Amino acid sequence: MIASPSTLVKDAHEAGLLVFTWTFRSEPKRLAASFNGDPAAEYKAFYDLGVDGVFSDFPDAAVKAR
Repeated sequence: MIASPSTLVKDAHEAGLLVFTWTFRSEPKRLAASFNGDPAAEYKAFYDLGVDGVFSDFPDAAVKAR
C-alpha cells in the first residue's frame, strides 16, 4: 500500500525546484500491491503527482508510461 500524496512536489515547484524520483524497477515484486504488478501504473501515479522526471532501470517503460 502506498501513502497518501503530500504537497512536496507542489511546494518544491513553488520554490523553483525540479523534482526527480529514483530508482524505479519494473518487476512486479518491486511494486506496491496497489499497482497490481503493473509498472506503468506506478510511473503514471508519480507523473500525475507532477514529478519532473524519474530515474529507472527500465527507461523504455518510464518513457512509454509518460
